Amino acid sequence: MVNAITEGIRKWLIGCFASAIKHATRAEDRVLAVQWLSDSRDVIASDLRPVEKFRKLNTLINSRAVITTIANSVSETVSSYRKSDLSLSMKVALPATLAAIPLVGGHAAGIAAFGGALGVPVLLLIFLGTAGITSIIEAVLFNPEARPHIAEIIDAVVQDERLRRASAQMKAAMKEQPMDPTRFTVPPEELALRAYLLNMDPFQFERHTMSFFDAAGFESWATRKSNDFGVDGFAIHPNGLIVVQCKRNAPGNRVGRPTIQQFKGVIEEQGALRGYIITTSSFTDEAVESAGVSGRVVLVDMDALISWHIDAPAF
Repeated sequence: MVNAITEGIRKWLIGCFASAIKHATRAEDRVLAVQWLSDSRDVIASDLRPVEKFRKLNTLINSRAVITTIANSVSETVSSYRKSDLSLSMKVALPATLAAIPLVGGHAAGIAAFGGALGVPVLLLIFLGTAGITSIIEAVLFNPEARPHIAEIIDAVVQDERLRRASAQMKAAMKEQPMDPTRFTVPPEELALRAYLLNMDPFQFERHTMSFFDAAGFESWATRKSNDFGVDGFAIHPNGLIVVQCKRNAPGNRVGRPTIQQFKGVIEEQGALRGYIITTSSFTDEAVESAGVSGRVVLVDMDALISWHIDAPAF
């Protein structure tokens, strides 16, 4: 019975950590949280003395503001355990269970003394151990809604045989400040949709654009940081890399030949399968001619982008 209660408490704590991470607003923050857990797991598994483990774990929590915020959130949730959906037997057992966490020179002070100190998550991580931390990571990574695992996906993607021709610089650019593809809610009426797309935040426009590749079943992401390649998004097609450049231009600001020529060079040099230039304006005749020579450049103007919202595009 005691083991069942302890296991129930353990699962609840795993859920507390996972929930706090999933509620982080930015995908980048969730990625940082996963890295924090991974680093913490390594510390706990190490041969360091208990006091050194505690110090290192506490340093990791204080390393970034977002981690501190997540840690505080967990502390608050655990301190309010009486209001949780835990069973009565678990609520009764929780303070004693946490008070018995092995710690430097003795035991943890117990939940009554938690208050909200940053030491609380350290104690909880020690209690959960490497297996429990792994369970938190898995709960976060395999959540299809939050999709905070984008950094881990990219780490795997850049080792993929399909990207063997991509340069080290391009692979580094793929990992710079990744953003999940996000299909934003748009007006159904065409004129309103055009106005909405023209007025979107540029980063939101990139994420919205990449959501079409994501919906087609490809691992896809946008990158917040500008890079020398002029690439705003990536998608992994079964046959290779797709690179995407987004131009949220005013209607009169047409995309010209120089942009196409530069992008063609990126596609060729990086061995990409195809490159998409997607704009809220249109393309000059010279740009269309230049793209047509390659056969690996796809031009998507505002009219074509509007059609993407009506019928899912085929890639």
